[in-house]
Amino acid sequence: MKPLVSKYAQNQNLRHRIMHLDMDAFYVSVELLKRPELRGQAVIIGGKSPRGVVSTCSYAARKFGVHSGMPSVRAMRICPDAVWLNCDFPAYNHYSEKVFSIMRRYSPEVFPLSIDEGRVDLTGSQDLFGPAEKIAHRIVNEIRDELGLPASAGLANSGVTAKIAAEMAKPFGLIVVFPGKEKAFLAPLPIQYIPGVGKVSLPGFHKYGYQTIGDLASESPDILAKRFGPWADSLYRTAMGEPKKARPTPAVAPGRSNETTFSHDIKDPEQIRSELRRLVEKLGFRLRKSNMTARTVTVKIRDANYHTITRSQTFDTPTNRDHILFEIAETLVFTNLPKHSGLRLLGISVQKLQTRIEQPSLFESSADRQYGKLYSTVDQIKDKFGKKTVFFGAAHLARMNRNKDDKRYFQPV
Repeated sequence: MKPLVSKYAQNQNLRHRIMHLDMDAFYVSVELLKRPELRGQAVIIGGKSPRGVVSTCSYAARKFGVHSGMPSVRAMRICPDAVWLNCDFPAYNHYSEKVFSIMRRYSPEVFPLSIDEGRVDLTGSQDLFGPAEKIAHRIVNEIRDELGLPASAGLANSGVTAKIAAEMAKPFGLIVVFPGKEKAFLAPLPIQYIPGVGKVSLPGFHKYGYQTIGDLASESPDILAKRFGPWADSLYRTAMGEPKKARPTPAVAPGRSNETTFSHDIKDPEQIRSELRRLVEKLGFRLRKSNMTARTVTVKIRDANYHTITRSQTFDTPTNRDHILFEIAETLVFTNLPKHSGLRLLGISVQKLQTRIEQPSLFESSADRQYGKLYSTVDQIKDKFGKKTVFFGAAHLARMNRNKDDKRYFQPV
C-alpha cells in the first residue's frame, strides 16, 4: 500500500520544501514488532496502576476514547479488554535513530523534534533525487519496508504547514501542499490544527469569531496584534502558510527522559531526592551507553492536583556524569516544589545531545578523573551482570520507598 498524495499535488517547479515526519503510534508500533499477534487489538502503553498514566495506545484503543495522558484507571474502565504493556525506551530509541538515519540518506538537514517526530529540508536534495514529493514518498515507504513501522508525513514550504499536513495524513499517509496552495489548504481547517492552540486558548479565538484558520488569514494583522499580542505574527504567518522568519538550527539527536508516578503523593524531601537520584542514574547510564553528552537538563513535576510544570537549565560544557546532572536537576526540582501538596510525578530529561563522549581536560581535577573511572567501572558491571546489580545507596533507597507490593521495584537487601 502506498501513502496517499493529496488533491493539492500539481506539477510545479518546487522551491523551498520541508517534510514533517510523524511516526504513527510509535511506541505501540515498536511493541508490535516484538508481538505481532497483538496487531488489530486494543493495546495501551503505560502503567496499569491506580496512579498510572497512558503513554500512548493503538488506534483500536483510541476508538474507545483512550488517549495519551489519560489516567490509567479511566482507560481501564472504558477499554477493559485492552492489552497493557510497559514502556521499553531502549527499543524506542533504537528504532528512532534508525528512522532519522533513513531521513539523512536524502538530506543532511534533519531536525529531530522528539523521539518519534522530525523534519527534513529537501530543498537542496531535488537535483540528486528528483522532486521533493517523490523523495518524501520514498522516505515513508523505506521506513515501512526496512523497519516495519508506519509513518505519516506532510510536505510544504514551511515546517508548520508540513506538520499540519502530516497530522491530517494519519495514519500512514502523505499529503503534499505545493507553493501557492498553502492558504487554500489551511483555510477550512479548525483553529485547533495550529500547533499551540489547545483547550485553554481555544475559547479566546472563538470569542472573536475565529473558527477556522481561514478566519485568521482574512483578518487584519493589526487587529490580530491587538488581540493576541506577540503571538499574532506567528498566527498570521501560519494561517497564510508562510515560513517562520528564522529557520531552526539542526539538533543532533532527540532527547532522553525518565519519569516515575508515585503510588502515593510524596512530600518528604529526602524521598524526593532519592527518587531523583534513581532517575538520574538511569539516564546517565543510557547517555554513556549511547556515547552521548547533554547540555540541557529539564525536570518535570506534577502535583496531587495534576498541575504540571517543567523547568530547564542549559550549561556550557556537555556532560553525561550523574553527579553533575543530579546537582542541576536537584536545584530545579527543589526550587519549584509545590508548597501545599505532594508530588504525584517526577521526571527528568536531557536535550541538546552530542554524539561524542565527554573528553577529560588536561586541567581536570583528580576528583573528576576519579568520577570518570567510577562511572566506567559501574557501567561495565551493569553491562555484564545487569543494571540492578550495582547502584548508589540513595538510588536504592528510592527503590525501597516505592510500592512494596510491586515486586518489580522491591528487592530485600
